[in-house]
Amino acid sequence: MNLPGGGWVLIPEPYDRKPSYPTYAARQGVGENALIAYRNWRPTMSGHPECDGMIAVGAADRFESLREFMQTARGALSIQWAAADTVAGAGWSANEQTYPIQERSGESGPELVQALAVHRSGFFDVYDDPALMYVAGRGAINVGVWIANRQGGARRALQLVDRVAASLER
Repeated sequence: MNLPGGGWVLIPEPYDRKPSYPTYAARQGVGENALIAYRNWRPTMSGHPECDGMIAVGAADRFESLREFMQTARGALSIQWAAADTVAGAGWSANEQTYPIQERSGESGPELVQALAVHRSGFFDVYDDPALMYVAGRGAINVGVWIANRQGGARRALQLVDRVAASLER
């Protein structure tokens, strides 16, 4: 897939690069600065589209910092994933609490990591699906992965980031 700003990367399956259903990336203009790929992007009965995760890729020189890239990519998240950083029971208010974002220097560059709890509607009840956000700077590109623990969690997120970064062609 072509990156905004030049170059291209490979996006692994099952992340859909061109969903047939309209996405938040298109509506929010995130696609102008980052490539967004959704896992199982689909409409729901509530009328709000949903997904099972997301990969965001952007040229590092298009963002002032890794945090700015993360904030830009957040605009493409579905409603459930966008609210996943809210601590259960905190509610949406002026005193809303979110899970902390860890900023660290990894072996291959800067990283941002945050625990998440994706609110899902089951057949009989609503439950929280443990997940995480892993955003990393890898030289000329930034890659972010929002992934559920049941899909491989941190280990799989690191593999996805490394695969996408290794595929960069300028």
